[in-house]
Amino acid sequence: MSTAPALSFEDAVRRAAACHQQGRLEEALSLYGQLQAAQPQDANLSALVGTVLAQMGRPGEALAFLEQARRMDPGNVEIVHNLAHALATAGRAEEAADTAVHLGRFFYERRDFDRALAAFGQALEWFPRCRAAAANLGATLQALGRHAESIERLSALLDGDPGEAEAHGNLGNAQLGAGDYRAAAASFRRALAINPGYSEAESNLGLALAWLGGKEDAEPVGPDQAHTLETAASLVTLGNARQALDPLGDIESCYRKALTLQPDFPAAHWNLALCLLLRGDFERGWAEHEWRWRWPGFGEDVRPFSQPVWRGESPDVVGGPLLVTAEQGLGDTLQFVRYLPLLAGQGYEVVFEAPSPLFTLLWFSLGGTGVRVVPRSFSPAHVHDDLPFAMHVPLLSLPERFGTRLDTIPAATPYLHADPFRRRLWRERLDAAAGGRLKVGLAWRGRSVHSRDRDRSMPPDRLASLLAVPGVSFFSLHKDAPGATSDDPPGVVPLGPLVHDIADTAAAAANLDLVIAVDTAAAHLAGGLGVPVWTLLPFSPDWRWMLDRADSPWYPTMTLFRQPTAGDWGAVVATVTNRLSAIDPASLTRLEGWDQ
Repeated sequence: MSTAPALSFEDAVRRAAACHQQGRLEEALSLYGQLQAAQPQDANLSALVGTVLAQMGRPGEALAFLEQARRMDPGNVEIVHNLAHALATAGRAEEAADTAVHLGRFFYERRDFDRALAAFGQALEWFPRCRAAAANLGATLQALGRHAESIERLSALLDGDPGEAEAHGNLGNAQLGAGDYRAAAASFRRALAINPGYSEAESNLGLALAWLGGKEDAEPVGPDQAHTLETAASLVTLGNARQALDPLGDIESCYRKALTLQPDFPAAHWNLALCLLLRGDFERGWAEHEWRWRWPGFGEDVRPFSQPVWRGESPDVVGGPLLVTAEQGLGDTLQFVRYLPLLAGQGYEVVFEAPSPLFTLLWFSLGGTGVRVVPRSFSPAHVHDDLPFAMHVPLLSLPERFGTRLDTIPAATPYLHADPFRRRLWRERLDAAAGGRLKVGLAWRGRSVHSRDRDRSMPPDRLASLLAVPGVSFFSLHKDAPGATSDDPPGVVPLGPLVHDIADTAAAAANLDLVIAVDTAAAHLAGGLGVPVWTLLPFSPDWRWMLDRADSPWYPTMTLFRQPTAGDWGAVVATVTNRLSAIDPASLTRLEGWDQ
């Protein structure tokens, strides 16, 4: 009598899984049980036995296997999820909620906020008095931008127990996002009164003070100037900057105290970096700026290359191509590519990985400087065509590597150049449309996905007085996505339908007498081309525009116009309108070297 051959381990696993999927739970349990008995240290097998037992309505038995699996593999999301549900089925609601909170925190740390929200919500369904779930749910709502819901949840939580420091801190974060900065500062102070070692609250207090102009009794900024916590670091201009001798001193002290409490706190280092750069303290600011790669809120990850990061080694030590990678926004790239020819001039074999929208413009602008420009690969772990390189460096680390100070900024322009053929084509188009009038390009908004777009962008109806200036033809520099509704004001000639890419925008801008733009890539493009540009800034500007100056050390042809109070675009437009009305076209001559 013959016997069937014994199943291999892999075949047995596949057979058990098939029974499980088909709902044949008794068979699946028998097979999984045999496998688990043979390999009791396999967390997945213990978890599968526990899962099947739970599905069979035997939660008490299931828990022993699921808890064993969790001990062996505490980071396994599926095991923790199944354990939480088994605990709930067994009537152990409080333990189930605690386990769900653990799962939610796992998702939150990985910025998977939707799944974190679901886990915390489930915990509260099982055990409504779970304060950790309520606090974390409020924090997750805030991270999702649902500030009003977050404030409601956290306020209710604190009504029942005002002694929760973390809940006060989370409430402050939500209030920051909602634009109630005085309330946020008060929440952070309450958190610090309960827990003086709460470094996050100390750092975020600095943000709240920044938005309040350094005074907690200052008039609050309206909700339309609200920002998410992740972008709060860039808003460090004090409202009383024009009166205080050291407008950033109190804010900097908050960041430094946070770092005393927690020296390796990346967000506080990032906040401090932008505060220092804003005040022109580049020596310390660039060093702190390198912490961005350790802050999850930065929004970009370190490229997982096996080659080392370039720290300033000589070309001989590098011994091959030096890859420079773009980071952050298009405006950042346009501002800092000025460093690439300097590297090539020092003997480095420079390869620059450019964002695809800028590839054509930068290929043309930098090709003659010895810099090889390639498009960015879809995979962060690879480079276009698998080009070999010896070391790599992020683009915005170059100022630190060069030791750039306020008086050593490489400000020579133009370093961006429009293709001559496109430039001639756009000259004909614009001259025909302008009919001899002054040609002025306009950019009143940035990309809506930008975290500070509500601050930097302007409603187009605010431009009415400017557009009434006689003797001027205005051209919109915006290129809208296909199917998008244009918001071009009446009387502005839209160039978008004729623009193929940013190289076209550069060719158009090179033929304008003046560009007037809010803080977007258009301002950096005009500045890099050496075109006269008036940049309109919000009350709390980005670090690169610094404080209380009408010029930019980065762009010799740029003039800055600042909001006198938060949200006051009317005053900015009025100033610009008066300046344009009185302008002498001869004063808009490009710098020597501009390639007409």
